Amino acid sequence: MAQDPMTKTAADYEALVAQMSALRGDLVHLAEAVQKAALGSGKAVVQDVEASVTDAARYLGGKGHDADMAIERAVAANPYVALGLATGVGLLLGALARK
Repeated sequence: MAQDPMTKTAADYEALVAQMSALRGDLVHLAEAVQKAALGSGKAVVQDVEASVTDAARYLGGKGHDADMAIERAVAANPYVALGLATGVGLLLGALARK
């Protein structure tokens, strides 16, 4: 028995509407998954940057301390040279400040 063309078209239309609705739901789930993944990777990037900045600050702090200790040793070994340099720099800055 052959189906009426209108009945077949209506059934095909209903099947298409159901598939489109399922596709819409799948797209919503996909968008949510992409958003969660993007937020997760963004947090990971922030954590990596924080760790890098912390490491850099720690490294620079150590280098600054090492330089400070080297200057103290140099001044202790040559106090008159250090005093002469400090006097010369002070006079130079005073002369520049007057202008």
